[in-house]
Amino acid sequence: MGEEGNKYDARKDPKVIKIMTQLMAQGGVMLEQTCPICGLPLFRLKSGDVVCPLHGKVYIVSSDEEAREVEIDETIKRLEYFASLKLRELMDKGDIGEAGDLLGIMEQAERVLRLRLERLSSTSRQAQPQPPQPPRQRGKEEEEEEEEA
Repeated sequence: MGEEGNKYDARKDPKVIKIMTQLMAQGGVMLEQTCPICGLPLFRLKSGDVVCPLHGKVYIVSSDEEAREVEIDETIKRLEYFASLKLRELMDKGDIGEAGDLLGIMEQAERVLRLRLERLSSTSRQAQPQPPQPPRQRGKEEEEEEEEA
């Protein structure tokens, strides 16, 4: 028997099938798109989030700029999460001084990431093609001024 007989197929895993069933029972809609990692169908939840039954939240992007924006946004979220865990740990130990230092560092890092995200957003908006402008019609006054010159 070849290796293909032993190959894991998430689509046949009873646990994954159960998760897919639960997603649909909770109002999730199965999408045409599939997870780029495992190939399972993606689901759009009522909240608007898109999830893979195996890997969790997934982002659908149509350009490199959008992918970078999502990556920066997720980095900010992870930064906030881990910072809050560390701050809680330091405060539980009673190390307020180190907690304050960490908070200052995290705020600076978040500002830098948010500025980067804003720059990316404004760059992608500027890069979008603008519709052609119709030729401007000159008024009678402009024609008279041109004739005088």
